[in-house]
Amino acid sequence: MTEPSKNQKRRAEIVAAAAAHLVAHGFANSGIRAIARTAGMSDRMIMYYFETKDDLVAEALELVAEQLAAGMDAAVPKGGLTPRQVLDALAGMLKSEEVQAVMRLWFEIVGLAMRGQEPYRRIAAELVDQSEAQIAAKLRTDQKHRAGEVLASLEGGLMIALLSN
Repeated sequence: MTEPSKNQKRRAEIVAAAAAHLVAHGFANSGIRAIARTAGMSDRMIMYYFETKDDLVAEALELVAEQLAAGMDAAVPKGGLTPRQVLDALAGMLKSEEVQAVMRLWFEIVGLAMRGQEPYRRIAAELVDQSEAQIAAKLRTDQKHRAGEVLASLEGGLMIALLSN
């Protein structure tokens, strides 16, 4: 395996900084200049590495999704569970402030996707598919079809909890 180039490393650093910025601030305060400040560089330098802001945001959201998926795997390490067992394990994970911040960002993405805005519509569809597949992998064989129900219950419960705070 070859080692990443200096450009690849810098690009990954920018994506990580953008992901952290989006989780902390959401989309409202996430212009290129704000992300550049978080990354410790100029907005022109970011545009050297990314053709558009949407390209950067899409990669940053992919990173956030990968981190959330890893957290889900850690929270529910085995398969063959009932929907209630998976839901309870994932609900415990959602008590974390860090995960709640990620989910606030997720709800922003869903809102933008519902308005038909790209790349959010595509990203939201991909993340829903990935989440359902990940949940289905944790369920008993005869319950895999309930993965969407588990995801909807989880997100609905969290949305109500976040709105109540």
